[in-house]
Amino acid sequence: MEAKIRERLKSPFACFVYKKFGFLVISIFVALTLIFTIPRLMPISPVDVMISRILGPQGTPIGAQRGYSGGGAAMSLEDIKKLYERLFGLNEPISKQYLLFWRRVLTVDFGLSFWAFPRSVREMVSYALPWTLVLVLPSVPIAFVVGNLIGSRAAFYRGKIDNLLFIIAQYMWNSPYFWFGLILVTVFAVELGWFPIAGAYSRKWLMPVLSFDWLLDALWHWALPFLSLVFVGIGGWAVSMRSLAIYEMESNYIEYAEQLGFGKKKLRSYVMKNSILPNFTWIPVVISNLISQTLLVEVIFGYPGLGTLAYNAVFAQDYPLIEAILVLCTLIVLVGNFISDIMYGLFDPRIGSSYVGGK
Repeated sequence: MEAKIRERLKSPFACFVYKKFGFLVISIFVALTLIFTIPRLMPISPVDVMISRILGPQGTPIGAQRGYSGGGAAMSLEDIKKLYERLFGLNEPISKQYLLFWRRVLTVDFGLSFWAFPRSVREMVSYALPWTLVLVLPSVPIAFVVGNLIGSRAAFYRGKIDNLLFIIAQYMWNSPYFWFGLILVTVFAVELGWFPIAGAYSRKWLMPVLSFDWLLDALWHWALPFLSLVFVGIGGWAVSMRSLAIYEMESNYIEYAEQLGFGKKKLRSYVMKNSILPNFTWIPVVISNLISQTLLVEVIFGYPGLGTLAYNAVFAQDYPLIEAILVLCTLIVLVGNFISDIMYGLFDPRIGSSYVGGK
């Protein structure tokens, strides 16, 4: 038993997994270091943003601005700046800030938000994440099923309607998510007024409630951002499935089945079953890429997900909130790509074997 386990740990596929995992760890370290570094290279700091929000347009001190007199001197701009730097921990050396950043990552505790102080970053991300998942998770299976059906039909029948559907799918696939979202909101929300322009539910509700009326209202707001994601996804899966199906139709077993008199419906089912396997391995990559695209779509529709939260965090230079959102999205993308690579190795052993040097 131990010999078999030892043999599997030294197999070509195991070496393939080791190398991919090592690349994943290095990628996470580099990506998270950049997440820490880049916001701090920007010309303004969170303290500058906070001071501009609190002080008047001419930057007068707080005491003088509010007319405080007697009992103490007004706070100067330098005093205010030092106060916020000490409050946010920005007066510490950059090396210590970097170590504290990794502590926040490993403990999944990013502290308090600068922009929405004193709310915690965990609370804000926990509220926004479900709204993003509500858009992403349903769009992947629906786009996968519909896109593969359109692609296989366009490859097998090649009639006028099928070619028209494939041309539409190509346009959808080449359309950026945010551009398609702008078209939807302009036509169906602004011009026709069939859907709301922004938000996740109407303002008559202060917060989500468990009621049928609220659910219908939330679906009404959810429809356009969801369609902007799923339509582009359908186009991508359809184009991929058509090319795979055309390649599979040239196989010998399909020619043999045609000579035996198999019907087109039966042949199409065979072609689709064998062509769809490579598309399954792309699902983790699609999900990881869809997260980043969803962030842009949420900003367009004012949807209260991670995208809108990241947009506000960047403009407020909220380091903890920026770090939390980007770390979450980065881990989803990198881990998704890692899972996709492993799935490729499982489906095609030649990929795993090729990563063994000299063997």
